[in-house]
Amino acid sequence: MWKLAFLLLAALFAVGFSVDTEGFVEMKANDQGVQTALKFAMDEYNKASRDIYFYTVVKVIRVQRKFQDGYKYILTVMIERTECIKDSMDPVCPVFTDPIWKMTYRCTFVVYNSALSQRWMLLEKKCN
Repeated sequence: MWKLAFLLLAALFAVGFSVDTEGFVEMKANDQGVQTALKFAMDEYNKASRDIYFYTVVKVIRVQRKFQDGYKYILTVMIERTECIKDSMDPVCPVFTDPIWKMTYRCTFVVYNSALSQRWMLLEKKCN
């Protein structure tokens, strides 16, 4: 009997890692909605940043999504400073490799896309 209880508990524990208690589901970085959310988050980050250089995502660590009258995304990423100045129209922006200029941050963005208005909003931004 205890073996059956253990298996049931293990199964519940495993399911708990794919969907958290708030209803978020793990997503793949290459999902079209995730890509749009990442682009929006980085556009907003770069607009608000006082740095003269653009930043770009170099690694997607984790993406979660939940439907709540639209899609809410929690994006955890690594971003780095690029060689492109904000006024630049250069479509290719390599990241700095020189340690003097290189800046790397781990950021979590919470982004929401309203189902009714199709309007994107950055609800939260935390970088360190």
